[in-house]
Amino acid sequence: MRAATPFLSLLLIGATAPHAQTVIYRCEGEDGVVFSDRGCEAGADPHEIDDSRVTVYTPAPVDERASAASPSKRPKAGRTKPSKAADPGQQRLKCVRLDQGLRDVRIKMRSGYGVQEGERLKERRRQLEEQRRAQKCD
Repeated sequence: MRAATPFLSLLLIGATAPHAQTVIYRCEGEDGVVFSDRGCEAGADPHEIDDSRVTVYTPAPVDERASAASPSKRPKAGRTKPSKAADPGQQRLKCVRLDQGLRDVRIKMRSGYGVQEGERLKERRRQLEEQRRAQKCD
């Protein structure tokens, strides 16, 4: 093994068994540092893997019968009819709340998040932008 492959081997080991306790040994040889699942020498010490920054995403199972029978249909976005007694003050208040919601989502997206939280934030941002367009905010 070459020095450039330890990351790849660790990645492959993590991908095949993300929650299994696999013992990895770090050995220094003529070619440089080598990571292996077997000890290089009789008294080799196991290498501790820091997986605190690793996120594992498991997608939700897809129902094959439902997706094959009918493709997912999203409701068509129709034009929203403005109410006859639309109070400009209330519309402005709704726009301010929508803008504040968008700011909050942007702040959370800048602060870091996991995969599920990121998807939830993107969906929330899309909803708020759609509502903002429907309200015809500036």
